[in-house]
Amino acid sequence: MSFFADIPKYEEDCEGGDDCCSTANNNLSDEADEKVREESDKDKKPLYIAILSVLISIPALGFAHAITFAISLTILSNLSQYHYHKCCTRRSDKGHWYKFGPFYLTAVAVPFATVDILRHILVDNGLWTTKSRWSPAAYRPGCNSESMKCLSATGWFFVVFCTYFGYILLMVGTIWCADLHLKIKKLWKQLRPSK
Repeated sequence: MSFFADIPKYEEDCEGGDDCCSTANNNLSDEADEKVREESDKDKKPLYIAILSVLISIPALGFAHAITFAISLTILSNLSQYHYHKCCTRRSDKGHWYKFGPFYLTAVAVPFATVDILRHILVDNGLWTTKSRWSPAAYRPGCNSESMKCLSATGWFFVVFCTYFGYILLMVGTIWCADLHLKIKKLWKQLRPSK
């Protein structure tokens, strides 16, 4: 018989509850001790879910949309400015469109590529509601699948047309500004000489 038998055990994960720090648990076998630990681990899982639900909450989602919009707008507008300065060094003997065409394409691409994120921000802040003349919902009501087949007219316009059109313009403008098409053509001729 030990002198310390009646003193409750101290466990690192003890939070003052009856399950882990009571004197009744001191006399349990190792197997029962493990069961208690497993049960306390099961009790902790809702904490993870609570943390995730806070991270995925409506204010966090609105903040994420605002940060995404700010970063996208910053990067795309800076890329457009870079294309402008790069186009200023291009030859002008082939015409104005040849010289500044890449800049025009990327400048037009900026609002197209960011308008869907702006739609999210307007919806998050209650500036564009379902009571508006044109519904901001990207998906049709009653359609449970988040696929392209369930997109509403708003979804098709903003998600598909504007975003894809914006990124296609951005890609063409960037390839044109870097003269990548000419570099590929030159390399192709070097790799495949005429017979």
